[in-house]
Amino acid sequence: MNNEDITGLERLQPLIGDDYRLQWIIGHGGMSTVWLADDVVHDREVAIKMLRPEFSDNREFLDRFRGEAQSAAQIASANVIETYDYREIPDPAGHTFCFIVMEYVRGETLADLLAREGSLPEDLALDVMEQAAHGLSVIHGMGLVHRDIKPGNLLITQNGQVKITDFGIAKAAAAVPLTRTGMVVGTAQYVSPEQAQGHTVTAASDVYSLGVVGYEMLSGRRPFSGDSTVSVALAHINQAPPALSTRISAQTRELIGIALRKDPSTRFADGNELSLAVAAVRSGARPPQPATAALRAQSREPSPTASTQALGAVTEARTAQPEYVPTEAERRRAAMIAPTRDPLPSRTQARGGGSRLGWTLVIVILLGIVSALAWMLYSNGQLSTVLPSTTQQSTTVVPTTSEAPEVITETVTPSVLTETRTVSRVPETTSEIPVVEEPSPEVPSSVPPSVPEVVSSPVVSEPASPSVPVSSPQPSQAG
Repeated sequence: MNNEDITGLERLQPLIGDDYRLQWIIGHGGMSTVWLADDVVHDREVAIKMLRPEFSDNREFLDRFRGEAQSAAQIASANVIETYDYREIPDPAGHTFCFIVMEYVRGETLADLLAREGSLPEDLALDVMEQAAHGLSVIHGMGLVHRDIKPGNLLITQNGQVKITDFGIAKAAAAVPLTRTGMVVGTAQYVSPEQAQGHTVTAASDVYSLGVVGYEMLSGRRPFSGDSTVSVALAHINQAPPALSTRISAQTRELIGIALRKDPSTRFADGNELSLAVAAVRSGARPPQPATAALRAQSREPSPTASTQALGAVTEARTAQPEYVPTEAERRRAAMIAPTRDPLPSRTQARGGGSRLGWTLVIVILLGIVSALAWMLYSNGQLSTVLPSTTQQSTTVVPTTSEAPEVITETVTPSVLTETRTVSRVPETTSEIPVVEEPSPEVPSSVPPSVPEVVSSPVVSEPASPSVPVSSPQPSQAG
């Protein structure tokens, strides 16, 4: 025990009381001193963290120290130092004396181990990262952010267990801010970019700091260095870390790269997501992409999923518009081709739709060919005995010099290929045929009433026989 320990022991032991018996100083922090002590009541060794006298009258630091104790007392994790007690005692000088009683860990800090070894094997470095990430997952699950993850705050026990300590600057998410606007809290060599800029600090900030620790364990050096803490902080903000050696596996290099991303929304969101990623890498797999980073990548870069989402947005926009009512002709055409309603049909649906459309087109073409052939044959007079007559007749009385008027019947058969005029047979006795004059609405009479005698075709008289229409010669049919 040196003189400092003796002087401090004589001054502090009366303030501590009889429950704890101080032994010697085992560490110094930025605003506190840590003593090894014996817990007389519970018969165990403990570590007592005392706020330095120069800070005890500063309300901001005192509130932060109190918040550390209240937050740490709620954490129960094998990878986080356990907090047993917190007390505030007024000292004779009128100052506030406060201290935290914590679990004492026999071992060393990661900083001491790195100072001795330089770097760690990849398996050991991943083991330390996974245990620390487990501890952070509990801290983050309670809405806390440590904000000062570094090798000096990671204790390694004699059996290789990692424990997170020093909640001097941790705070609850719902608590009032304990730092002034723009004030950077944390160690510059391990501070996150958003923390260095005085922005909002989240659980992803602890992930970045642990990524820096992992980088140092694997390479034996920190990713950024400089002449001052300001230059180091600026490097965290603006520079990419140097690439790790290829002697380290690609999976581990990718894991560290994700943890050190500048944008906190593209890193692992918290300790739980980081611990799962480290476990995947230790099993030989690639680290999974952070959930938030995957969503942002889909919105920024074209991908099948992003295209599907865009199509869904367009579909929703179209659905919001007034419904279009198709016309009768459009409904008939839709019924013929039977389109699928799904904008992105599956392959089976696409084949089924194509088959139905193909067969429908074949049937329509065949029906058109049959109809055309039937009409051509009928126009040539070869199907009159089979198909019902659809010709239109107009009867005109033509005055002649004989006693019995001749009845000329002009038959006009419409055809898509030729226009045929036939002359029907006139019976031998025309006196018994009533004269009927009926105007044709579609085919006007070829003989104007003012012409005394116009005969478009000679009258052919033949013996009575079955009615066979006489047609004029036709040109040969094509096809």
